[in-house]
Amino acid sequence: MAVDLSVNLAGLKLKNPVIVAAGNHTHDGATMARVAQWGPAAAITKTIVAQPVPDILPCFAQVNGGFLNTVLSTVYPAQQWWEKELPEARRGNDMAIIVNLAGRWPEEAAELAAQAEAAGADMIEVPTVCPHMKEILEAMFPDLELAQPVFTDCAPWAAMFKAVKDTVKIPVVAKFSGGFLHNVKDWARAAVDAGADGIDCCDSLGPGLSINIETGEPWLGGPRGVGGLTGPAIKPIVLRMVMEVAETVKVPIIGTGGITSYKDAVEYVMAGATAVGMATVGHVRGMEAYKKILNGIENFLADHGYSSLEDIRGLTLRRIKERRTHNRMAITRVIPPTVNDLCNGCGLCARVCVFDAIEMVDKRAVILNDKCYGCGLCVNVCGRPGAILQPYFEAA
Repeated sequence: MAVDLSVNLAGLKLKNPVIVAAGNHTHDGATMARVAQWGPAAAITKTIVAQPVPDILPCFAQVNGGFLNTVLSTVYPAQQWWEKELPEARRGNDMAIIVNLAGRWPEEAAELAAQAEAAGADMIEVPTVCPHMKEILEAMFPDLELAQPVFTDCAPWAAMFKAVKDTVKIPVVAKFSGGFLHNVKDWARAAVDAGADGIDCCDSLGPGLSINIETGEPWLGGPRGVGGLTGPAIKPIVLRMVMEVAETVKVPIIGTGGITSYKDAVEYVMAGATAVGMATVGHVRGMEAYKKILNGIENFLADHGYSSLEDIRGLTLRRIKERRTHNRMAITRVIPPTVNDLCNGCGLCARVCVFDAIEMVDKRAVILNDKCYGCGLCVNVCGRPGAILQPYFEAA
């Protein structure tokens, strides 16, 4: 069946939900133009500032389940972006360009925003707090003293955001920090009160550390070798944050954090996201990863009989309401799962069952009801959807 992948992101009409987030694949116009050939509907520039600084090197390190970086912003002057990089990014493609920018004070941010709009930006994104910025900048500039990142006081950033919003006519979205994992609802309200047309959730968590055990040195440069954590490790946290933003405010959300497959992207949409942002997967798997994820989203919708993303957007929020309606908020009675003919006898469920409640009989999983704790792990790890059914939420 035909599937409509288009989305409306705060008035910006996109051909699909895939957005390449700020990162190495958006560090200049030529690279962004190459990215466009792999199908994303939009790309977000690395943070453009009035006074760019060089990257602290080495700046990337892959870790189990994630990725660390010490990157702060673009290394190119803002004027170069307006005159060279943005036109180059648009060359030969229809990919929307979202300019991520930051100022040291509201007036500077507003001036950069006006320049970005004049240069043809389709949307502006204003970041909040970078968890690894302080010590890197202080190491680069010994006379500089910065305050510790503040994750509880929204007012200074809100003033910066409002200055941008009041200056331009194009949509402006807020880019949240992973540091808001405990108070994201407060930041969502503050962003909307400041005029945000949408929210991108979220940037890296951390800072984190990885060590080369052959030398004892941190893998990354900088005073202590710490950097922001992105990638699969942060997805469960960010996914919950996206859901809470969707529960709190009624603006479009870009779900960004740890997307490595179409399944991750679908989860974000079900949690309430309008679009999905990704960067780490492109760094570790190449640009073709964006196309594979996009194709996977389309195939998933078609295979499940959905005609558009609207059919699944916010589905998890509706399922949670159903739990309340049917008094399933805190189930404590054990209901063992059931196994059907889709089981291929791989034995994975039996290996992971810590209660020894699954046996393999004639190459098929058998649940031992008297031992089953109802934990649900067998259903979660099964590689054949529908082979093991969890009865807790099956009936209406």
